[in-house]
Amino acid sequence: MYPLTGHPAVRSGGPWTVTPRDEPVSASAESGTPPAALPLAGLTVLEAGRRVQAPLAAHLLGLLGADVLRIEPPGGDPLRGMPPCCTDVSARWLALNRGKRALEIDIKSPAGQGELRELAAGASVFLHNWAPGKAERFGLDAERLASVNPGLVYAYTSGWADRPLPDAPMGTDFMVQARTGVGEAARPVDEPPAPSLMTLLDVLGGLLGAGAVLAGLLLRERAGRGVRVESSLLGAAELLTAPAVYRAAGGRAQRRPAGFRRPLPTADGWLAPSDTASRTAAAAFPSLRDLPTDQAVAALRARGLSATAVTTDLAALPADPRVGAALTRDTHGSLVVPSPWRFL
Repeated sequence: MYPLTGHPAVRSGGPWTVTPRDEPVSASAESGTPPAALPLAGLTVLEAGRRVQAPLAAHLLGLLGADVLRIEPPGGDPLRGMPPCCTDVSARWLALNRGKRALEIDIKSPAGQGELRELAAGASVFLHNWAPGKAERFGLDAERLASVNPGLVYAYTSGWADRPLPDAPMGTDFMVQARTGVGEAARPVDEPPAPSLMTLLDVLGGLLGAGAVLAGLLLRERAGRGVRVESSLLGAAELLTAPAVYRAAGGRAQRRPAGFRRPLPTADGWLAPSDTASRTAAAAFPSLRDLPTDQAVAALRARGLSATAVTTDLAALPADPRVGAALTRDTHGSLVVPSPWRFL
């Protein structure tokens, strides 16, 4: 955690900065909202995010009941048209922004900046992942928005946090992965250190951003004052690579040996043995590789070895009885993944 200069920060021991403001507030903008089934019901999140990190954080807050108002540039988010599309709306965009309200604002104009400040005055959370200095340049930084809403939780999900990194490239998922050794830490010894194309840090960064906002809301409730919270892709990378870094610092191998967690080929696909069964399964597999996947899995299980078929056709998942029953479709025809939480 990296405190802001000149501000007493609450040390959390995690990849966040949580900084309460000095001025107490009597009540939040949404105080008096009746309780509802979801924990964030009645709270408004104002989100001005791009790519994955901030939109995912706001999406998770929406699944927890918050009313999310998404700020997009004039003409709308360009990602709305990114293929594949469902009724002309990007399936990827829907996965991150389904259920949000959207409003187009030109934040580069004084009128647009004033409009956003007015919206922030009635919100509980303002969340963005703009490039460094952009919020200050537009008069939309934490101090300026605190002047219109002292109880605001101001959340910044950045790329490189506030570290002075020489010659740092743009803080995108791929570049932060490359700079911080994520590909090196995750690969077996006989594979190149390629950053994952699954945007690992964007996804983990979105989770950390949502967690930071929740911590900020809790601290505001307890301290009675606005809070500034920060998380970053760099913090996500450090959290992800910590075990490998600890191993290397202790003189141990940084990477898993070749063959660890490798799927095994079958006559019609692949299967994945469990960690404890991987070496034994690999040794036994030459006699089974000509079998169809389901028969090879059954044969391994008959020997007391745990294994499962590897799904390689993502389009087949909706028909898979193991997961298909949980998936629905929205009005665009796009698949909807259920909320990962239950509140009983």
